[in-house]
Parts: sequence; structure tokens; C-alpha cells
Amino acid sequence: MRTKTLAHRFFSAALLVALAGAPAHAADTEPTPHQSEAIAMAFDLSAAFEHAAETIEPSVVHIITSARNRRGFQQQTGVGSGVIVDDRGYILTNNHVVESGQTLTVRLADNREVPAELVGTFPESDLAVLKIDAEDITAARFADSEAVKVGQWVLAVGSPFGFQQTVTAGIVSAKGRGSFDPQSASGEPRVGAFQEYIQTDAAINPGNSGGPLVDLHGRVVGINTAIASSSGGNNGLGFTIPADIAQAVMHSIIETGQVNRGWLGVEMQRLDPVEAHALDIEGGVIIAEARDDGPAQRAGLEKGDIIVSLGGRTTENIVRLANAIMLAKPGTPVEIEYIRGTEHRSTRAVVADRDEQRLIALNAIRIDDLGLSIRADDIVLTTARRRQSTVPGFVVVDVKRGSAADDAGFRVGDFIYEVDDRTFEDPEALADYLTANPAQSRTRVQLFRGNARGYIDLTE
Repeated sequence: MRTKTLAHRFFSAALLVALAGAPAHAADTEPTPHQSEAIAMAFDLSAAFEHAAETIEPSVVHIITSARNRRGFQQQTGVGSGVIVDDRGYILTNNHVVESGQTLTVRLADNREVPAELVGTFPESDLAVLKIDAEDITAARFADSEAVKVGQWVLAVGSPFGFQQTVTAGIVSAKGRGSFDPQSASGEPRVGAFQEYIQTDAAINPGNSGGPLVDLHGRVVGINTAIASSSGGNNGLGFTIPADIAQAVMHSIIETGQVNRGWLGVEMQRLDPVEAHALDIEGGVIIAEARDDGPAQRAGLEKGDIIVSLGGRTTENIVRLANAIMLAKPGTPVEIEYIRGTEHRSTRAVVADRDEQRLIALNAIRIDDLGLSIRADDIVLTTARRRQSTVPGFVVVDVKRGSAADDAGFRVGDFIYEVDDRTFEDPEALADYLTANPAQSRTRVQLFRGNARGYIDLTE
């Protein structure tokens, strides 16, 4: 089996170039000054790779997920990689690495295996945070992913195919890549929520997901998430979540258990490159519509304005602006630079909470104690005699992962029609009942799921 890494292959290629033209019959022939310089440069690059790999190695972990099968036996469901990002034991990885596991185990660089707790996830950016209780661990350092340059050397580190600590090398091929379908051979863009990638040609093998992409100082540039390949192997395009996005998501999850996303209240439109050139800017996003009394409108922004930066983050395209808004903490002011006509202007807007705005738009409320969001609705039932009747109730519009509602088995789309054989006129009345009865040993929620009628018991 070939286990030679890309770093070694690059080194070998450099030697071949340096020694080209040397007489085959004279193995001890001294290289020319030019060849000596090329060999020295190759050794310098190799040494830089070694330094980066040695620096990040103690922080990279192997993640094993498992769940009980129908017979009650624990069965491995997946593997992946992660990186220790805090001395308190917090680990950053991909959501898709851990989403299928009921039990999480982390294997450290020194081969210790410790159980891990899922702190929180943010599927929209394919990120998750775990926590372990272990001593003598080393947290990785982060690089400024905004300062990363196309063409810069990077290393992808992880545990592909279950092997411990494999390193591959490559360069940053592109920045600011938009959403794509990881299952697509072509990697064509798709509509996604908060996806923005650094593209690299460093091999990201199966099992490398969740591991770090690092610079030559061994600092984390991003979290490896996927490879778009026509063959299913590593000969494709590697995609990495930038470190600045990963850190913002991580801090929010550690502090609150969830990601509180910003909302500006604008509809966005792509800026034509010709117009951008005429304005002498690299790019921007046109405000197609500013919501009435939304944060943007209150800050003085209007339809037709071109946003070029938000919160110190340049917004060359819609993906960049969407992420800049998402990274802004709700309730805090952010600096916005924009163009109106040909005039460069700036303003400050206080972003709102995106999830709260979504609930308002749905006319829904959140029951924080349960991690459940509901809105009033009706369901039409057809009896055995084909008579129809309308039943009032409440539709579940959101279930927070890891919450009491999630643990109990609620799903988005469930229709609640009774609780403890009682009906309720509005969502607020139901929320008050559920939160005012914490001492009850059991609360029975009766619901429809599709065409099936059932119930869920909420217990302490």
C-alpha cells in the first residue's frame, strides 16, 4: 500500500528538477551552484512541512461514533477527525461526522480514548463542538483566514480510513467558494444557508472530515469538510470552512449551546462585474429590498445601495455578505460600508436575531424550556365515512438539537392537538401550561405525525 504523503511527493519532485541533467555514470558528482540552491530550497520546504505537522499533531483527534442497533448492541456508525481548540477540552469538527452517533469517543494523539459530550451543532455550516474531560491536552492556534492568500501552502491533517495522523500538502486554490453539493461529481453550486469555503488541492480523504487545514506555522486556517470528486476518491476539489466562521460558530455554541444568527432585513442581488469595475471595486452586493422597519432600513440603507463591507468583512458577493451578517451578534451594532450612486458612505446597524425573525414571520413562538417552537394551525381529518372535520392545534416548526423536546422525540411537522387531554386556544396558552407544570411526573402530548396518531410523554 502506498502511504507516501503529498509533502514527500513534492519534495521528490523538487529533487528531480534540481538533479536534472546530472551525468548518470557519476553518482558522486557535485551539484552545480544552481542545483545546490534548488536542493537547499527543497529541504527548506520539507522542513517547513515537518514543523507545521509537528505543531498541529498533538491537537488533532480521531472521532468514533456509535449507536445501538435493533438488538441493543453498540455498533460503530462512523469515524472522522477533529481538532482541540480550547484547553478546557473543547473540540471542533463537522456536524456530519457526529450527527449519526448516539455515543462519541475521541482518540487523542497519544492513543488515549475518552468519551465525548456533544455541546452543540450548526448544520447550516456543517460544524459541531464536542467536549472531553482529559488532562495534558494541547489546543491548536487559529490563523486569520481572511489573510490567507491564494497560492499559499497548506497541510490537511486527519485520520483517513481510520489511520492515525495522516498529513497531505497542497495550496489554497481559491477563497470564498459558495455552496456546493458534496455528492455532486461536478461540485456545481447549490442554494445553501451559510456555506463559504476555502478551496484546496491538499487531499481530503474519507475520515479527514472535521480535521484542520493549517498554514506552515501549524495554525488552523479552516476545518476540512468535503471533497468534490468524480471518482469518489481524493482526486477532486477539497473544501474547508474558514477559521473565522468556525471560531464564531464555536464561541456561540460554547457560550449558549446554539448559534444566534444575525438578521439585517435585506434582500440581496448580485452586483454585475462590469458595474463593479466602473465603480473601481472588487465586488459588492446590491440591496434589492430593505424590509420595513428592519435593521437596514433603520440604519438608513435603501434599495439600490451597494454593500461593500460589514463588520470589517469585505462582501464581494452574496455568500460573503450572508456570512458577515450571520457572524454579527444579534443586538450589537456593526459598521457597514456602502455605495449610493457613486458616493462611498458608512453607517451602523443593530442586527436582529434571525431565528426570532423567522418565528415572527411564521407567527410562531419558542418554548425555551423544551427547545420547541410552535405555531397555531388546523388539520383536516377524513373519517371512515369520508366526512371531513377540522381540528385546531399547533404545528412544530423547530426542534433544538439536544433539547428536552429533541430527547423526547418531537419532529418538525408534528401536529399537536391535545396535551393531557386538554385543548388550547393559542400557542401562548400551551407554552404557559407546559412551562408552569415542571413538577408533574409526566405530561402527555397527543399529536399527528403524517397520517398516524400518537403521543409523546414528557417526563422530568
